[in-house]
Amino acid sequence: MIWKGWISAVASVVFVLLWTGCVLRPPDKQYVCKDDVILLGDTLTISLLDIPDSPGERQHAVRADGTVNMFRLGPVPAAGMKFSDFERETKNAYITNEYYKQITVVVKTGERFYTVAGEVNNRARMLYSGHITVLRAIGSCGDFTEFANRSKVEITRADGTREFVDCKLARKDARYDRTICPGDYILVPKSF
Repeated sequence: MIWKGWISAVASVVFVLLWTGCVLRPPDKQYVCKDDVILLGDTLTISLLDIPDSPGERQHAVRADGTVNMFRLGPVPAAGMKFSDFERETKNAYITNEYYKQITVVVKTGERFYTVAGEVNNRARMLYSGHITVLRAIGSCGDFTEFANRSKVEITRADGTREFVDCKLARKDARYDRTICPGDYILVPKSF
């Protein structure tokens, strides 16, 4: 009999914690942004230097299959690679395929964004310009509306993982304020 009561109490607590959207990650384990990694949808500015027939500096979009279409090489894998690794592997591909004996590949990322939607005063796609937290991102969009559920803000990361943040708690304790990365989607739900 005691076991049934204990199990019921534990199940009730777990249900309440899941239903209220507690932070999925402990505050000491922040999500790590990968600013030095090429993402799907990135616009890359690629320069091919030290070659006689250089196409110059060109912009390339990272396609849904994770590739960019390179001069003479065709589709080359890019998504998920560090910029330095992509430069090195692309250089090696040109040399291995005997297009050039020497080439320099320089890659820069274009503008990156994050999105804030739902119950904020100004929903927007915002320019990512470096370190920002969920509270600052929401503040940059005019802050919460009066109908916002501040206890269950959802972050969908560029890699598809989801995280819930209690922004009421984050305002009291900065350890609960989560880092926002390029490509993140922040949804502030309506309070019922």
